[in-house]
Amino acid sequence: MSLYTQVQQKILSWIPTKKVTLFNNRAMLNEIASTLDVDRLADILRAAETGDCALLFALYRDIILTHSHLQGRFAERKEAVMGDTLNIQPFDKANADDVAAAKVVDAQIKGLQGWETACMHLLDSMLYPVAIVEKVFKPVGKVVDGVMIGYELAELAPVPHDLLDFRYGRLNIKCTNDQGFPTGQIFAPDSDRYIIHRGHTLGFADNWGGPMRSLVFWWLLGTMSREWWSRFLDKYGTPFLLGKYDQADDASRTILERAFSLATVLGGLAVSKETSVEIMQATAKDSGDAFDKFRRAANEEISKLILGQTLSSDAKGGGLSDGGATDQAEVRQDKRQSDARRLGATLKFQLFGDIIRYNGLKGRAPMAIWGAVSLAEITATATWLASLKSGGLRVGDAGMDTLSERFGMPIERDPAPAAPAAGGFGGGGGTFPMSVQIHSADGRIGKADAANQAILRSGGARLARALGTTYAPLEALIATAASPAEALDRIETYCASLDVVTAAEIIEQSLAAFAANGSAAATS
Repeated sequence: MSLYTQVQQKILSWIPTKKVTLFNNRAMLNEIASTLDVDRLADILRAAETGDCALLFALYRDIILTHSHLQGRFAERKEAVMGDTLNIQPFDKANADDVAAAKVVDAQIKGLQGWETACMHLLDSMLYPVAIVEKVFKPVGKVVDGVMIGYELAELAPVPHDLLDFRYGRLNIKCTNDQGFPTGQIFAPDSDRYIIHRGHTLGFADNWGGPMRSLVFWWLLGTMSREWWSRFLDKYGTPFLLGKYDQADDASRTILERAFSLATVLGGLAVSKETSVEIMQATAKDSGDAFDKFRRAANEEISKLILGQTLSSDAKGGGLSDGGATDQAEVRQDKRQSDARRLGATLKFQLFGDIIRYNGLKGRAPMAIWGAVSLAEITATATWLASLKSGGLRVGDAGMDTLSERFGMPIERDPAPAAPAAGGFGGGGGTFPMSVQIHSADGRIGKADAANQAILRSGGARLARALGTTYAPLEALIATAASPAEALDRIETYCASLDVVTAAEIIEQSLAAFAANGSAAATS
């Protein structure tokens, strides 16, 4: 058995074709957010710092599920990436192997059910410290675009955070039985079976909780403020009775107190003339303003961390026309691009490479690119490219790939103008097409026209000899121009790199003849 065959068999033995990470939702921890206080939260954080993150991840789950503002901003940030079109671009468009590898990867992920769900789970790591997805392949043995495919991606299964374990100072996954309940054993995830994604910029250990940790106290205080406000309204929000009596009249005081205790049932009071009763209304406005300000402050801090700005979630005075709107939009756009770039890099090295390797393809792993830059940036780039062209410059071939990646779609150059048929001055015939022949108004050729015809005939022959077929499209550019100025612009653009002096003279003479033809036609 050759060494190559041994290596191939070893690779095939590594291919995960059976899902091993099972989880039963009944094994999830119970809801803990409703009974949480500051002391309990501190205990959960201390436990996570030692590696036991079970309660912390359960709290994260409860917060996202129950806090509408945080849930909305989190979904908004993920949808900013997944809402764009995904483009699988070859590592090198000029390399046939890379192009074939990109086609295979693109076909497999677009035909996979649950692809977006898996990507959404990986994007959870924008707030969570880490997110994991299990890869499962299946043998197929079919031909796709002329390429033999042995293994196809069958499933991308999200691994619940309930199964993550950090008690031994590193990331582990809890083993489960056939029913999906943890067995108490753990194992380290390997890159052949799992995609491990960290979508945040923090460099701290995973068990410290990731960016979501900074939002827990804002969520807790915002939730407690709701409870405090409800208690205030329950106690002071409804009108209450105020009774006044003579200080020396204890009998009236006793009667008044007894009447107050029965007021909720009787709906009225019977007192003496000397005793007065007033209905008082609690002034809840000031307390309500304080509650609203604190709630807004908590929500703004959540929006700042998740979106990098607050305008899209809490528009204030000035709205989108405010001077700060552009700056905030740029910050949000930076986050979207960063999220897409990080996710694309993870998929490239931890998924696309496996698809290529398991199928024995020679190409390199392609790139996953979501969407493009903002509309404002596209407009600015287009204006800049137009300025380059007007200045006699253009983007090189190497820059086309950068533009394609930036705009989120393949960008190519316009094809060069087609060469004219044989018989024109560029094809060696030595004459201009009949549409450029010069005639006088009465059908006779005058002396000036005859001179121009001579220029055309001699110039065409000399141009053909000087330039051969390389610049044959010049004939079509001149023949189809509507004016001498347009013809000149076309030729200057097309022959910008031409250094042949004789050719320049020929072009100048040809344009002079074209101008004479234009004036003659105008008088006919």
